[in-house]
Amino acid sequence: MWQIGRGLVRSYTWDLNGNITTLGIWGERDIVGQSLSNVTPYVIQSLGTVEAYPLTITQWHNPEAILSHAQQLTILLKIISIKRADDRLLSLLKWLAQRFGHVTPAGICTTLPMTHQELAEIANVTRVTATRLIGDLEQQGILEWSRRRQFVLLSTS
Repeated sequence: MWQIGRGLVRSYTWDLNGNITTLGIWGERDIVGQSLSNVTPYVIQSLGTVEAYPLTITQWHNPEAILSHAQQLTILLKIISIKRADDRLLSLLKWLAQRFGHVTPAGICTTLPMTHQELAEIANVTRVTATRLIGDLEQQGILEWSRRRQFVLLSTS
């Protein structure tokens, strides 16, 4: 078990066909580990620079941490069950902005060290589809995306 001190991580697994299923995106103060998911294989991938601290069972056996973990998993499950890919990706981006972003005059700004491929895996679409949908959101004036993996959900969205 690990507690994230700084940075972001993604936990994921895969099936026999190699299809990746994201189990969560975790940030500061979140606790992650295979014991919370009981899924094998289980990988924790750093998204950029991360500081994490190992926890003993007495340190992580914390009802608030377990509740928070379950709530974040439930929200992500709800998002990935959305049928339409464009609605699913937009809901994912809104959740990421709410969870890891900060408010600016233009909207909610989020710097996430995630690629289009990683977003596609989370949203269960191809990388090409994710890139096309991001472009569509930009054209609609809902999103501004930069090559530095930063996006702004504009106030009009």
